[in-house]
Amino acid sequence: MSARDMVWRRLLVSSLAVAAALGIAACGKGSGGDQAAASDQRFPGYQQVGGSGDAAQLWFNPTDITRDSGAYLIHALKSFPDGYARFDVATNCRDLTRRMPGAQYRADGTADKDYPGNDAAVPAKSEPGMAELMSKACGVAMAARSIRGEFKVPAALELLYGAYDAQSKSASWQDAEIPAGLPGSDMLQWSAGRALQVTGVANFAFSEGGQRKQVLVTNAVPDGGGCHACTGLLGVTIFKQDGDAWKVEASNPYLASMGASGSVGQGFEWTAAGGDQYALIVTGGDMHQGYETASSSVFLRGKNGGFTRVVDDAQTGSSDAERLSVKTRFVKGKDPAHDDIRLAFTHELAGQAARVAEHLYAYSDGKYELVKQDDAPAVAATGEAANKAVEPGEPSRKDTAKQAAATPKPKPARVAAAPAPVPAPQAANGPSFDCGKARSDAERLICADGDLAAQDAAVARLLGQARAAVADRDGFRDRVRQQWGYRDSACHDRQCLTRWYAAQRAYLAQVAQTGQLD
Repeated sequence: MSARDMVWRRLLVSSLAVAAALGIAACGKGSGGDQAAASDQRFPGYQQVGGSGDAAQLWFNPTDITRDSGAYLIHALKSFPDGYARFDVATNCRDLTRRMPGAQYRADGTADKDYPGNDAAVPAKSEPGMAELMSKACGVAMAARSIRGEFKVPAALELLYGAYDAQSKSASWQDAEIPAGLPGSDMLQWSAGRALQVTGVANFAFSEGGQRKQVLVTNAVPDGGGCHACTGLLGVTIFKQDGDAWKVEASNPYLASMGASGSVGQGFEWTAAGGDQYALIVTGGDMHQGYETASSSVFLRGKNGGFTRVVDDAQTGSSDAERLSVKTRFVKGKDPAHDDIRLAFTHELAGQAARVAEHLYAYSDGKYELVKQDDAPAVAATGEAANKAVEPGEPSRKDTAKQAAATPKPKPARVAAAPAPVPAPQAANGPSFDCGKARSDAERLICADGDLAAQDAAVARLLGQARAAVADRDGFRDRVRQQWGYRDSACHDRQCLTRWYAAQRAYLAQVAQTGQLD
C-alpha cells in the first residue's frame, strides 16, 4: 500500500466516525424522516447525478456537503426498482471515494436491510456512477466554500487546507499531491503522504468589476523542512465577496516551487499590470559564497484565474561586502493592454553611492521579452570590506587583492521561467556549503566529519530563522560575519568546532525567538 493510500485510509476512517456520530450513516432506520423521503417528489432536497446509466440511479444532497480531516462527506442515495438506499460517501475530490455503510428501504419507505459500504478508499472509477457522483458533488462543494463575515487569513487557511494551529500560524495540509511536472519540486524535500505546513505570507484587498476581492498568498513547506537549499511551495487563492460571505473564485495551490530555506520569498505585491490585468510580484534574496543575490518573479493572472510566471530574474553582487535589493514595477509600454516590467537592482556598499542596474521586459507577440539588461556594477573588494568574514554556512573568503581578481564573475541574470535561484542540494548528511570550495581548516574538518556536517546544516537552518526574525538586520549581519570569521581563523580541531556550534545554536535560537541581537 502506498503512503498516500495509508493517509487516505486514516482520513476516511475519521470521516466515517464523524458520520456515525452525527447519526447519518444509518440515517435513522425506520424513522418518520426516512418514510418522508420516499414521497411523491421522490427525494426532496436531493439532486440527481446524471440523466442516464448508473449516474441516473445516484442522488446527493447539494446543501449539506461537509469537510473533515481533508475529506469531503457527501450524503447520497441510490434508487432501485423496488426501493432505495441511503449512505454517505467520503472523497478527496480527485480520484478516491469510500462508500460508507448505510440502510436500504422499500418503495413505501420502510426499512429493509443494511446497505454495505467499502472497507477502505477505492478509485472512484472502480464503482458504477461513483466518479460522476464525485465530480458533481465536489463541483458544488468547491463553489460553495466560503468564509462568513470578515475575511481572516486563519479562516481562509483552514477552509483551503485543513486544521489551523494558532501557535504555529499554519494549517496542516494532509492530502497534498505535488504535480510531477512542477519545476523544482524535488527541491521541496517533500514525499508522498507527508503533510505540508501552510502559512499565509501576504493578503491583498482589491476591487474588480465592482466586486470586492481578496488575494491570499501562501507558503507551504514539509513539517520539519526548510534546509538552506530547500524551496517553498507558492500558492495563490482569490476570494470574491458574495453577500456576507467570501467564496473561492480561483485557487492555485501549486503555483511554483521557489526560494530558499523553505521560504518562497520575503516581499509580495499585488499590482495592476495594464489593461484589466493584475499580477503578483515575489521578491527574495539569498547568499552564496558570501555574495548576495536579489531575485524577482512576476506571475501574471490569466482570464481563467490561473497564473503564468512571465519574469524570473536575479542578480548577484560583485563583492561580498555589497548589499542587494530589487524593486519591480509595471510601467507604460507600447502595448496598451500589457505594461512593460522594470526591475531595478540596487547595489549598496559602505562609503560609496548606491548603484542601480536596470532590467526591462517588454510585451511583444504574446509574451514578455528582455529588451534591456544592465550588468551588476563591478566592485574591487579592498580595505576593510575585503577582510570581512562571510555569512554562516558558506566557505570563508579572506579576500586579498589576488583572490578577488581570481574570483569568477557572477553569472548574468536568469531570464528563463524557472524556480528562483537556490544552490544545488547537498547530500542529506552534508553541510550547508559546497565542500568542493572549502578553503579553511574548519571547513575541511566539517566536510570530513558527518557529525560536524550535520551540526553545520542545523545551524544554517537556525540562521535563516534568526535572519527572518531579527529587527536590526545590519547589526545581525555584522555579528554573523564576525562569528564565522572567528570560526575559520581560530578553529583547527573538532573540539573547537563543537564548542563553536553549540554557542551558535543557543544564540541563534534566542534571536529567532525574540528578534533581538542581545
